[in-house]
Amino acid sequence: MLNAQFFTDTGHHREKNEDAGGIFYNMTDQQLLVLCDGMGGHKAGEVASQFVVNRFQELFEQENLVEESQAEEWLRSTLQLINRELFNYAAANEDFRGMGTTAVVALIYDKRVIIANIGDSRAYLINSREIEQITSDHSFVNHLVMTGQITEEEAFTHPQRNIITKVMGTDKFVVADIYVKRLNFNDYLLLNSDGLTDFVRPHLIQEQLNQDLPLETQGQALLDLAQAYDSTDNVSFVLAEIEGDRV
Repeated sequence: MLNAQFFTDTGHHREKNEDAGGIFYNMTDQQLLVLCDGMGGHKAGEVASQFVVNRFQELFEQENLVEESQAEEWLRSTLQLINRELFNYAAANEDFRGMGTTAVVALIYDKRVIIANIGDSRAYLINSREIEQITSDHSFVNHLVMTGQITEEEAFTHPQRNIITKVMGTDKFVVADIYVKRLNFNDYLLLNSDGLTDFVRPHLIQEQLNQDLPLETQGQALLDLAQAYDSTDNVSFVLAEIEGDRV
């Protein structure tokens, strides 16, 4: 079990916060971290993100032990179930049609983490040597990077970097990417919305987290860093401290 907290800030440029997240526990005290970034503007992006977070909480808290061998299928099938529920909810409510949300979810084991993602919210593992992006963005700009049409440096300032190619809630069927990573030799697990990493470069996040500070102080420092780099979006993340092996 990791020492984890959810941090969020509406920011100076938005009237409402469309991000949501949380840390949840099932009946055997396994730990699930969830981070969602809603979209849809007037079509209630904040409703979509909170819907997904709430349903993950409800479904996970009803679970007993999720074996590590079952974790990938549990995450995949649960995301598909919640996506269908969100799609049907939006279809039945005219004010909510067209809303959607990203989701990045992490199920924690002793030395491993199983991560699922849909959209461009990210998961990172961080230690004193590096910050490793685990997930791959479902975005137009990342497609350009992956196909060699632009560089990662160009992607950071690309005018179309806000175009997302896969989200929850806008289609009846969606398939998550799943990653399995070892936690050994890492200091932090970070799940974040793009309000952080669209404005603060990863090496600056790593430099901040390399400082020997309490988790709450580190989280506030990352929120401050996003504002210092003039983030125009909501800024939200789950930051989890990993104990054990060190590099």
